[in-house]
Amino acid sequence: MRNCTKQRFLFLTLAILMLLSFSLVFAQTGKLRTLLDEAEKLHDANDYSGTMLKLREAEKIDSDNPEVLWKIARAYFDFSDQEPDNEDVQKENLYPGFEYAKRCIEIAPDVADGHQYYAILIGRIGEIEGTKQKIKNSYAVKEHTLKAIELDPDEPANYHVMGRWHFALSELSWIERQIAAVIYATPPKASFEEAEKFFLKARKLEYDDIRHVLWLGKTYIELDKEDQAKKMLETTLKMKAESDSDRAMQNEARELLKKL
Repeated sequence: MRNCTKQRFLFLTLAILMLLSFSLVFAQTGKLRTLLDEAEKLHDANDYSGTMLKLREAEKIDSDNPEVLWKIARAYFDFSDQEPDNEDVQKENLYPGFEYAKRCIEIAPDVADGHQYYAILIGRIGEIEGTKQKIKNSYAVKEHTLKAIELDPDEPANYHVMGRWHFALSELSWIERQIAAVIYATPPKASFEEAEKFFLKARKLEYDDIRHVLWLGKTYIELDKEDQAKKMLETTLKMKAESDSDRAMQNEARELLKKL
């Protein structure tokens, strides 16, 4: 009888411990989801500091969660995007952001957002590190953006990135192209025509995003389609600016219009 009683006691103790453990896991999972949802609301409101604070709390709960990782990468990108001409701000945010995106795709290679921000951040890093690194990084930008499109074909940002990829490589100077030829036997192939296609696709999926409109305008300038360029740039100025980045794009559109 004593052995049976002892066994029952041990069984009940184990069962209680397991229930407590499961309850703790469920509570933590629920808290993580709440933090991520709150972070997303703050992000949609362009409160990037508030977004990062929530994501840091989420990271303490699960530092290997892919959604946490890519959203922290995105938060770093958002900080950098507010002051695109400030190299110190770029370096402070692009490098740590890239490490989070890199970790995300290592842990979860089938998460499209991880590939998206890996591509975006490594591309921006190339821009601040100079022509050689910009060209070298362009291959990774293309690879991971196309992977993101494969995993999530309805995400407009990925088409925008590919549009920017074609635009950036198409406007390389003769000297930059010679550098590319030295680095690689076959320099990256790109065209403004392809850039136009990708920006149009991005705008079809996300019609009111100011980025797609501005870059369509810039692409039409390169394609000598002045009327279409003017229309896109004027549309950019009429759109609602919701962030410092949007206002900077409108200023760029205004300056470009003066030159047409």
